[in-house]
Amino acid sequence: MKIGLYALGLAAMAVPSAGMAADRVVDVSSVKNVAALLQEAGYKAEIKKGDDGSSYIESGANGSWFQLTFYGCTNDAGCNSFEFYSYFKKEPFFSVAMANEWNAKKRFLKVTIDSDGDLAESLYVSALGKMTYDNFKDYIDWYASMDSDLSGFIREKREAAGGGKPKGSTS
Repeated sequence: MKIGLYALGLAAMAVPSAGMAADRVVDVSSVKNVAALLQEAGYKAEIKKGDDGSSYIESGANGSWFQLTFYGCTNDAGCNSFEFYSYFKKEPFFSVAMANEWNAKKRFLKVTIDSDGDLAESLYVSALGKMTYDNFKDYIDWYASMDSDLSGFIREKREAAGGGKPKGSTS
């Protein structure tokens, strides 16, 4: 009898109650799914086409735009990854050393100086398999938080260089 009650108790603990419901699993391999998930999380999500015909999503956080670019896409299997991406227009103090200073201290959001001298920021996400909705929202929150931190980092560098407000900033 004790063994039966013990097994019944273990079985009851394994079934989640309404208050402990498991987070739902979402498919982030589709541009349309990711756009819908962004909107569900309270963000704008406009699907656009690039010059090469590939779809991407334009959105925004902290008053700045960003886009989600998808990679490894096939018609049948969806895409295998996507990237949160934005950039700051070239400023005289942007340098590889500045990008390296940021990258040495930050794990998720990386920055590079592109061929135009703009400071590009990116955060990559694997879309293989599925993830929980909470995990997806966490990626958005990380991107928005790190984008805000990067704006502060750039502001500090601009002030140290004796500059004022940015000209033509897109982020």
